[in-house]
Amino acid sequence: MIQYRQTRHLPTDLFDNMLLGNSNFKVNVYQQSNNYTITAELPGFNKEDINIEYDNNILTISAERSDNEATENEQQYLIRERNTKKQSRQFIFKHIDTTNINATMEDGMLIVNLPMKQSKTQINID
Repeated sequence: MIQYRQTRHLPTDLFDNMLLGNSNFKVNVYQQSNNYTITAELPGFNKEDINIEYDNNILTISAERSDNEATENEQQYLIRERNTKKQSRQFIFKHIDTTNINATMEDGMLIVNLPMKQSKTQINID
């Protein structure tokens, strides 16, 4: 597993976090015998706000929330930092059994299980 970043040539996430205002969610990635598991902290997001894709060995987890609150008085905001939030992370995983990838979301914690393909295949002789 290799973490995929478009800015991997930079020594830190300085430009991602400070200049673009993008703070990525925190993840843990671990490997069990035949399975990779990703746990991601996504507080404030519902499962409908999260998109998970696996394409060309790249797993993309993205979350987007729009906080469009209807107000009776049509308040004029002086500072509005909660209106839209979009975050995304990408990871490279090879040899994944794509038919059995699954994910669950509970209490702001996303868990993605990526089973590995079996390296050996038994071939029967007819």
